[in-house]
Amino acid sequence: MKEYIDISASLHTNSLTLFVGTGFSKYITNGKAPSWIELMAQITNKIDKKNVLLNQLFNVNKDGDVKDTVYDLTIIAQILEAEYRRNKKDIKNAVAEIINDSVNEKTIDKEKLEELQEFFKKYPSINIITTNYDTIFSDYVLPNSSRVFVEGGPIPRLNSHQNIFHIHGCITKPNSIVLTLNDYFNFQNSQNYFARKFFTLLQETTVCVLGYSLGDFNLNTILSEVNNNKTSSFRKSDLYYISRTDVPEIISSFYSFTYGIKTLELTEVNEFFNQIDKTYPKAKEILETITNLNSVLKGGKKYTDDFLKLRLSLSKILLQASNIGIENNDEDFLKLILKVLDKKREFSTGDGAWEQYEHLADWLIEVASCITIKDSLIEEDFLDLVKYSLRKASKKKWKGYSWYAWKEWKYRWNEMKLENQIIVKDLIENNRWDSDLEIEKIIE
Repeated sequence: MKEYIDISASLHTNSLTLFVGTGFSKYITNGKAPSWIELMAQITNKIDKKNVLLNQLFNVNKDGDVKDTVYDLTIIAQILEAEYRRNKKDIKNAVAEIINDSVNEKTIDKEKLEELQEFFKKYPSINIITTNYDTIFSDYVLPNSSRVFVEGGPIPRLNSHQNIFHIHGCITKPNSIVLTLNDYFNFQNSQNYFARKFFTLLQETTVCVLGYSLGDFNLNTILSEVNNNKTSSFRKSDLYYISRTDVPEIISSFYSFTYGIKTLELTEVNEFFNQIDKTYPKAKEILETITNLNSVLKGGKKYTDDFLKLRLSLSKILLQASNIGIENNDEDFLKLILKVLDKKREFSTGDGAWEQYEHLADWLIEVASCITIKDSLIEEDFLDLVKYSLRKASKKKWKGYSWYAWKEWKYRWNEMKLENQIIVKDLIENNRWDSDLEIEKIIE
């Protein structure tokens, strides 16, 4: 539930982005929309009546159904594009025909559509990024209130509608579709307005990944690109992966500490939107209690406990500081940050507050990534908080210790400024730790 409070808080501050994949289209069409491998098989069948290409490019079962591929799908698309050209046909027009036949008014579930329309009408500030080629959002979910961005198309000027970014093209403009290996290479190396805007949203808003498999090529390519181009800023993003099924612990751990993704398992699309709607009033109430940072610095007001229990509250404070021009070495600001961190430590001592240990580790690393702690007036107190966080962390899942806090320290170590890495490394090397916690392995 606390994750949804954070997501809803981002929605209230107009900083929520949905990153939507094929699973969303399958959900609203009850499976009629093709997956990428299904789309490739159908494209092959359109030009390969004797199944010669199908058997060379795909592994097929005894019933003639495609199980998996012999080559990467982008390579298969590149091969098929050449075959289409030899037959004086356009593969991207074929893609548009298949999508039009499978995603339309007849295949869309009316009840699911009405629920989505109601949600997006209620919350019109959400950015939508999709690798889907279909027009479900613009033609059905938001038929009269969307600004559609497609590569090569005009940039919409009206600002009153919801943004839909078709980053891999759309069937309304078939030549925009990103399909082949060459298409993906060109997309990844694009420096135009569209690409810059897209990566800015992924870096500066809370992003919920919906309708993808964690093994999806599109998803992993984009996450890697974002991870490699992170900007150093007070502004921080959060990533959530919404899964209909269980996610193995080793997989969720990898994505959490490689890309910073938090996984919400066993969650259907409709449940995801229902939970946001359910928690939004509480998030709105919390955020509306936030007073002006200048007022807090002057001592006249303070942040509420409900606000500070949120994972995103520190990033909101840092963003406020950035927006009003406070330097990250301002002494009053450093004292405030120390109070906020100490409050988070206090929260971690409550019953059932395990996420607060993770939050504290996250916050300490976040502060150390944008503020030079070494030789500052808060260095001693900051290191005391680090020591507390480490003493409550464990590589293994021991009762009473936080495995997630240990992972934060281990896998986000290099995010900290070098000067701060040095003083924390010295702290670890110059203190005794319970050997079962394996704290020393954080710096190996």
